[in-house]
Amino acid sequence: MARLTLTRAIVLVLVLTAGLAGCGDDEAGAPAAASLPPTPWTLAAGIDVAGWEDVAPSVTFEHRKAAGFTGCNQFTAPYTVDEEKLEIGPVAATQMACTGPAAEVERAFVAALEQVSSWRIDGGELVLLDDDGEELLRFRESSAVGAWVATSILDGDAVTSPIAGTELTATFTADGKLTGSAGCNTYATTYRASGGAMTIAQPAGTRKLCDTPEGVMEQEHAFLTALAATAGYTVEGARLSLLTARGTFTATFERAG
Repeated sequence: MARLTLTRAIVLVLVLTAGLAGCGDDEAGAPAAASLPPTPWTLAAGIDVAGWEDVAPSVTFEHRKAAGFTGCNQFTAPYTVDEEKLEIGPVAATQMACTGPAAEVERAFVAALEQVSSWRIDGGELVLLDDDGEELLRFRESSAVGAWVATSILDGDAVTSPIAGTELTATFTADGKLTGSAGCNTYATTYRASGGAMTIAQPAGTRKLCDTPEGVMEQEHAFLTALAATAGYTVEGARLSLLTARGTFTATFERAG
């Protein structure tokens, strides 16, 4: 009889334990509240200012912070998201003075961010909407595709400008190819980019030796090494930044032409 009672007690404990585990699994398996994907976005529509495409604003939503480019300055802003609801806090920006349409684009962009009430993904594009569900801003995923001219490169522990009289270039194609000039030789390689991450295979170059300007071959080695160290990227208007895994620069570029 004692053995039967003990058996029943063990069965009861196992049943209760299974029930509690089941409750925990249900809670853990419940779908998490929707969150904005941590993708770098570039403005595709929403700013009615002539020439806005040349200084297109950009934004990345990550770790409860929106950060990007207003068309004139770098900015950050806190945000909260609850499923499709989105509220963007006060925008803090650098104070660089801009010429052309950039300042007007910045004013329009920041004003639109302050009106955002919700978000959705539409055909792979991020759409930010106001209280009435009307579209305010539309973004596409930022892309490095195009031709670029380097403005700085990582050389050892320092980021430096290219040597006067040299031009370092990079052309990214939609099919994952990267070609350009390293200052003396041309090079070719492949790359992968998605959601702000980028990897570049070690470039292979031609084998010409250049004597002038002084330091050109050392610069070429530093440039190709920097490309291969890339782990991420951002696109801000006509500027492309390649980044290390720590978020520091491997190279920065301006759009060619």
